[in-house]
Amino acid sequence: VAALGIVFGDIGTSPLYAFRQAALAAPDQLEASVLGVLSLVVWAIVLSVAVKYVGLVLRLDNDGEGGILALATLLKLHRRDLNPPRLLVAVALIGAAMLFGDGVITPAISVLSAIEGLELVAPHLDAWVVPLTVAVLVVLYASQRFGTERIGALFGPIMLLWFAAIAVLGAVAIVGNPAVLAAANPAYGIALLVSHPFHAGVILSAVFLAITGGEALYADLGAFGRPVIARAWFAVAMPALLLNYFGQGALILATPSALANPFYLLAPQVLQLPLVILATAATVIASQAVITGVFSLAYQAIETGFLVPLRVTHTAAENESHVYLPAVNIALALLSIATVLHFASSSALANAYGLAVATAMITTTILFVAASIALKRWSAPVAVLVGVALMTLDIAFFTSNLGKFELGGWLPITLAGAALLSMLAWRHGTGVLLADIDRRARPLPEAARRLAKEPTTIHRTVIFLTRSAAALPTALGRLEDLFGIRFDRAVVVSVRVASRPRIAPENRLRVKTVDDGVLSIELVVGYMQDVNLPSLIAPALRDAGIDPNLVIYAIGYERALAPHRIASIGDVLAVLFVFLQRNGARAADRFSLPPKRTIEVGYQLTFDPPVHKAATGPS
Repeated sequence: VAALGIVFGDIGTSPLYAFRQAALAAPDQLEASVLGVLSLVVWAIVLSVAVKYVGLVLRLDNDGEGGILALATLLKLHRRDLNPPRLLVAVALIGAAMLFGDGVITPAISVLSAIEGLELVAPHLDAWVVPLTVAVLVVLYASQRFGTERIGALFGPIMLLWFAAIAVLGAVAIVGNPAVLAAANPAYGIALLVSHPFHAGVILSAVFLAITGGEALYADLGAFGRPVIARAWFAVAMPALLLNYFGQGALILATPSALANPFYLLAPQVLQLPLVILATAATVIASQAVITGVFSLAYQAIETGFLVPLRVTHTAAENESHVYLPAVNIALALLSIATVLHFASSSALANAYGLAVATAMITTTILFVAASIALKRWSAPVAVLVGVALMTLDIAFFTSNLGKFELGGWLPITLAGAALLSMLAWRHGTGVLLADIDRRARPLPEAARRLAKEPTTIHRTVIFLTRSAAALPTALGRLEDLFGIRFDRAVVVSVRVASRPRIAPENRLRVKTVDDGVLSIELVVGYMQDVNLPSLIAPALRDAGIDPNLVIYAIGYERALAPHRIASIGDVLAVLFVFLQRNGARAADRFSLPPKRTIEVGYQLTFDPPVHKAATGPS
């Protein structure tokens, strides 16, 4: 039930607008066109959602975690040291960026389409549609801090009621006109496209609205797992959706004027206001499905080094996939509200919907095939054959949505472009920093032996954070060079993010004595795990005779400075990286270090030509 409240909200509320837009896209509303559109909707749901996502893609998880970046980590695309194929890295980043763009559009169109039902129930309230939509969105985003678990428990029963209601409404209409069931034959859909080739793109782009939200099933995999999502889909969501779409088709065949709003006109007039209220609640849930997916995606991007570190709050002790990112939430809220104010109707906003999702679906297919081959789930010929079949469907929807670009499709693409540029800038800039650190690095064993010969000046144990367990930490080197400080005992800690979402406690720590006064600890965590550094390394410190409550933490900080002039795309990325670095979360906050026992020591790095050229390769 909780899965219904989180995962299926987006696709579950598509009947509010999808069939109407698809039927309006047909050149006429004759019986053949209505049955053809309905046939396309039905088979899009079956092939793209039931077969592709639930049947195939959901089976390829990274220790239970799903989403475009879960596929990227399965392929180890975040590991710079392995020199991953640049093309696949680009595909992963583009797919992730497109889902960020979709996260802005979905709440806007979902809530707006529901509240537009007021125009049927009380036409004099049509001026209140946009203000009420904005108010609902404000409440929705303000509630995110309470966490996925609480929201899902509240929304699940409402979504169950929603699916039951739309199924009953559809079934009643089907009983009144059972001839509509002929649309289950795919020949009707094919005949419609063949007979109207110049309208095929517009029709398919509208049909695509019925399956947007299918990607949320994969993005939210970690929150509930495949068995739960599959049962909820095949037992509840899919049957209810198909019944409602057939019901809308039956209604239009019997009463062509019902095309004005076939979803709400399925209900008797006395039930239309309660249906508007229920639809509004359901569309809030639809928005929740995407928002939850965006939070999970952003968190994975941060931990795998694709996105600037941001403050993350874990909202469920028993599930580390339930996260809340305040900065992302605020950005989504402002952009969604601005979108509603700009487009002002679901029909206009439908033109902005689809292109980003269609692009994300293509990238999912590419990475799915690559991961299936890399992990030897299938032989290469079988994987390619499956990929071609899935890609044929994806490309058909993608090309059909290209015509929407000037009408509104530019919006999600622009938003996705901004997200992609941010990820590229962060990956480029961190690559430059790492290359510079490697250039300056001194081997830890050699430095430890030299430090052991010098007299101690500070009789406290200090923990130095470093990116590499084999190199002298930046903070330690700077304190030694500038002030001649020698510590009684130094502990060098490096944190490495694994390609798996979670690492068991017994496999997290690797402890090594480098010298009498230097201890090396390598901490390995999953990309979906919270890193409370003091608590994670405390057992190793106690085993070494060190009191965890008395140690000092020292962090090396490389402060990047923008290049003096902009002469290339690399310089543009460098400027954006500097901005992101200065506004991102600090290491002390990310690792939950005690503020009163933590110091930062670092140096400045300028993206001037010599450093820039030397470091461009690894980025």
